[in-house]
Amino acid sequence: MVRWEHRYLLGTMVFTIAGDVVRDFDEEYEAWRWLEQEGWGLVAIEPPDPVRPGACKYYFKRQHLQSPTRVTGSQPVSTTVYKGNR
Repeated sequence: MVRWEHRYLLGTMVFTIAGDVVRDFDEEYEAWRWLEQEGWGLVAIEPPDPVRPGACKYYFKRQHLQSPTRVTGSQPVSTTVYKGNR
């Protein structure tokens, strides 16, 4: 089964879509580099609000593959595979 994970970047902070802070960086380029290294791909850019100017919001996604449960011996083992550079 394929599942997508989503994040967004606002300034130097990476958030979950629910708004929880995942990571805060000193510089925006460090956040971009980390997202690239973790396999996140840019999917959309939300421009700043013209009424209240600010930073753009960048949306990312990464594929999270959940393989079926396999049985080893008598105990089922669930395996998780992340697609992308880690």
